Amino acid sequence: MAERERPLLFGAIADDLTGGSELAAMLVARGVPTSFATGIEAVIPAGSLAHVIALKTRVIPATQAVDLVLRAARRLISTGCDQIFFKYCATFDSTPAGNIGPCAEALADLLDAKLVLFCPALCETQRTVFQGYMFGGSQILAESPKRFDPLTPMTDSNIVRVLAAQSRSRVGLVAHPVVDRGPDAIVKHCEALTGEGIRFAVTDTIYERDLASIAGAAAPMPLLTGNASVAAHLPTSWRRSGKLANPQVAELPGVDGPAVVLAGSVAPRTAEQLAHFGQQNEVVTVDLSRVMDGADVLASTLASANVAIGAGRAIAIATMAPQDEVERLQGRYGRDVVARAAEDFLTDLAQRLIFDSGVRRLVVAGGETAGAIVPKLPIAHFIVGPYQGLGTGRMVAEMPFPVALMLKSGKLGGLDVFSTVLDEMRRPVRTEPYLEQWPPQARNQ
Repeated sequence: MAERERPLLFGAIADDLTGGSELAAMLVARGVPTSFATGIEAVIPAGSLAHVIALKTRVIPATQAVDLVLRAARRLISTGCDQIFFKYCATFDSTPAGNIGPCAEALADLLDAKLVLFCPALCETQRTVFQGYMFGGSQILAESPKRFDPLTPMTDSNIVRVLAAQSRSRVGLVAHPVVDRGPDAIVKHCEALTGEGIRFAVTDTIYERDLASIAGAAAPMPLLTGNASVAAHLPTSWRRSGKLANPQVAELPGVDGPAVVLAGSVAPRTAEQLAHFGQQNEVVTVDLSRVMDGADVLASTLASANVAIGAGRAIAIATMAPQDEVERLQGRYGRDVVARAAEDFLTDLAQRLIFDSGVRRLVVAGGETAGAIVPKLPIAHFIVGPYQGLGTGRMVAEMPFPVALMLKSGKLGGLDVFSTVLDEMRRPVRTEPYLEQWPPQARNQ
């Protein structure tokens, strides 16, 4: 594949693979030729105008996360990239030690950014920010299930305060009355904040039109941070300025063959989706305590998968456990040890399923799980499909053979997302770009 020659319009660094793949899918749906990679040094195809580097930096030590993010940024800058986007979760998943603040600070220093906007909102799922406080629908973040997250429990709903706790920079707010007045008012307010010595600013975001206004204000900035949903509005500015003259039709080949769902997410939404999938398909739940005790669970799990594959049935395999069992295992072995054991198990399983059992359609649920599995596969490059609704982003991974992939956030997707996407993977996709209208009509919510 030829190395690119013209500068990128946009380079993104995502802190997990599911969010990175969703961002790439959104840009593809907007007509932007977009490439996706899980390696920093991966070749950026000559035809790409945007490139997404998806890392696994959300819960690693902050110093390691900063190093990886800076390496990715320098790689993007080396292409003459116009703007860097740092993508993180719509629930601002992090801890008081980071990693969002330290990574954003390092990027701001590298790019000499005077003011950086933070826009975590995802209005499609009613994840909004008002007066700096994050909500999931009518529920404030710290009173939602996110407070029980085993890796990044969110116990403070004030994003300004959370960001300030993990940053050296002063943090301010672009309140909704400003956002509601449009891009020019946001730019003017940002100039005032800069004059007050504020470098980071959280944006209130209630409606989809707010995301469009924030993107319009941020389009000339060297650095923008947030959830993928704000970046999906940037192509409108690129078209108006002539940078994106010919939006590209999105195409994705169909792939048939044995189908498997691997779930490492402990999100309640994934549990609901697995239960729905299990009404017509087999679901195998791996006993995490046996994995932690060193039992050879891989052989028996593979045997169950091969029986289903031999009978032409899809199967889901999950390392989920009830909240009290997860807490018990974490108390005994440590949080990181338990998470790594589950991820290592699913990584080994994925490789055996693909190369020994012939799996060609694969859904991976959970950002950390996807970040463990996908980079260890011998993938030459990815073909990104267009965004068609939350939890439905698809890609085809070119290995010695094509494998259809969906990397699903633990929190997103309709109840029937697994069976629906596995079926749709068989058929090629060709869609005209979504231009002014966004988001496209979701089919799976």
